[in-house]
Amino acid sequence: MQRINKEMLITDALEMDMGLADVLGKHGMGCLGCPGSRGKTLEMAASGHGVDIDVLIDEMNAFIAAKA
Repeated sequence: MQRINKEMLITDALEMDMGLADVLGKHGMGCLGCPGSRGKTLEMAASGHGVDIDVLIDEMNAFIAAKA
């Protein structure tokens, strides 16, 4: 199983599972429609939104794991 990491581009994470958009949205990150999603890492986006990257990554990986 591939895991999400903070160095991934937002679009790469969303390509793994579009349901991750809901996890991002829960943290106030409307990344799905943001032009920056194509060039920003999850860490960059989280920092810009004041989101704890470790919490975000844990939640995203838990989401992926729950579907496996």
